[in-house]
Amino acid sequence: MYAKLVLTLLFGLLLTLPSVAAPVAEPQETVPAGWTHRPVMEHFTSLGCPPCMSIDPDVGRLWTDYRDEPEVPWTYVSFHQRNGAYADDEFASKEAKQRYEHYVVQGTPDAQFDGGYIEELGGGDGTYETYLDHYTDSGEREVKPTELRVWQEFREDRFVFRVNLTYLGDGGLHDPFIDPDELEPAVYLFVVEDDIMAWSSEEGKEVMQHNTHRETALHDERPGTMQPGEEWSTEVEWVIPDIIDYVDGHEDRDGNPQEGAHPIPTPINPAKTEVVAVVYDLNDNSRHSSKTSNAADTPRAINSATPRSTAYDEQNEPPTVTEYDDRLEGSQAVISATLADEDGIGSAYVIYNFRNGTYDDGKWGVAPMALEGDHGTAVVEFAAGDPVWYRILLVDGKGGFAATDARQVEGTGGGDDAEEALPGPGIALALLALTGISLRRRV
Repeated sequence: MYAKLVLTLLFGLLLTLPSVAAPVAEPQETVPAGWTHRPVMEHFTSLGCPPCMSIDPDVGRLWTDYRDEPEVPWTYVSFHQRNGAYADDEFASKEAKQRYEHYVVQGTPDAQFDGGYIEELGGGDGTYETYLDHYTDSGEREVKPTELRVWQEFREDRFVFRVNLTYLGDGGLHDPFIDPDELEPAVYLFVVEDDIMAWSSEEGKEVMQHNTHRETALHDERPGTMQPGEEWSTEVEWVIPDIIDYVDGHEDRDGNPQEGAHPIPTPINPAKTEVVAVVYDLNDNSRHSSKTSNAADTPRAINSATPRSTAYDEQNEPPTVTEYDDRLEGSQAVISATLADEDGIGSAYVIYNFRNGTYDDGKWGVAPMALEGDHGTAVVEFAAGDPVWYRILLVDGKGGFAATDARQVEGTGGGDDAEEALPGPGIALALLALTGISLRRRV
């Protein structure tokens, strides 16, 4: 009886002592100074929405101004919708509509920062500055600390995504019965395509779009309760789709009904494709004091990541192509390249077409590169008069992903169809070590 009384008193004394943190490693500085995590913006827009298209230049410029920052300060996913009388947005899938309904959004344009911590409904003059302020306010807020990593590897007709989440909680005693130091996460993998041209019925022409949602590769995955220092990981195989499932009432640009499953109008270009990983805290529904309008109390995002941010966090220089050596052998274009990475090359593919460097009218062909040391070689069959345009996608020994700019094989084509190639998101990987634009902070 005496021993039991002593143990009870000791336990009561321990609960009154200040919290003592468990020895969990401090995360390295991977985001702008003073930020606790990489915030995410989920943007809801429509190519047939007048106010959406009026702010589109500001939203696009904000992304392009900062997307090559080596630390990748934030992430961004654009979900397209039908809007009013305009029902012809080619990216307005059922999946994008479900995400719209998740936030109980009332109209477009709408932007959800960190899962609804801040909502910006509408837009207008000053959109660039307003959105930049929202990123900063979201990035500086107090969240449960995590380390989030994601890798992608291309394999002929699919990507393999690997994601790893570590909870960096403080540990210690706290009050284990009233306020346990635990995380209840939900993880998503959004697949986006950058620098993609699409028809806008509002503009009456093709316009450039950024980080357009193509599919969700992992939806609301719940690892369960995580303790400080605990890790969770998974691998997802995502087959590149050629079908899109449209919402009711969808039409093509000529007004023809297009509900349900249809071929994707603009095929997915693997060289412009990237996965965005986001972790949400199921117990966090905090709001910014100046939050606007109507978002639901959805779980708030507490971190996000891309393969580019993962390479930066791991101090992993991306793989590069240091030399090209293309040649023609009859009806074959032999594409050779010298590939460089201190961790070795894990895989490499050539994707190609016979039109131009910004080809969006059909699937790119795929040819795996045979690797021998630091050299890779692929063979492409072509017809006389066709230009052969290609990009190289490669992964290093640490899982770092890169995609080169488009190149034309010298001596192919007549030159009439050759266009100036636009850089895809992957080319930023090859420039990480060379870029150093400072993130402008609010004064």
